[in-house]
Amino acid sequence: MPAPRRIPPVRPSPGSGEEPSGASSHKRESEPLGKLLIEAGVLTRAQLDQALTAQRKSFLPLGRILRDQINLAPDALAAGLRKQAHPTRIYLRFFPVQKDVAGLLETDFCRQHEVIPFEKLGKMLCVAFSNPSQRNLARQIETQTGLEVRVFQAPWEDIQKKLG
Repeated sequence: MPAPRRIPPVRPSPGSGEEPSGASSHKRESEPLGKLLIEAGVLTRAQLDQALTAQRKSFLPLGRILRDQINLAPDALAAGLRKQAHPTRIYLRFFPVQKDVAGLLETDFCRQHEVIPFEKLGKMLCVAFSNPSQRNLARQIETQTGLEVRVFQAPWEDIQKKLG
């Protein structure tokens, strides 16, 4: 009998504005979402701390917590996500994907390309990719849906489970 799969440790998304140990600002690939939203004046430090505490307990993406529990406007969240330079890693196993959002792309297409849409923020569609470097695929999804695509990285196993 094969050994059970080990689930990788989950760390909350960056967002506290804290530098990882040994990192300097010129080496950082992308600013944390929380820091970007504070700089934009749409979030306070206290709200961010509250959201990060909730994230450590729930493993939900920081953006979803900010939207649902802190009542951050979806447009403000989308603007912050646009400013991030690189895809955020998420774990879909910890939160539901709405069927109407997942249904924006055909299941066969999602399986073939190892992607799944999981959140819609106004005219922005958040899509989990197992391989986030597929920029042409993001453009293809934008053409199919008529929505701006924000790419996130997720384990293929999580995407498969959500696809059913």
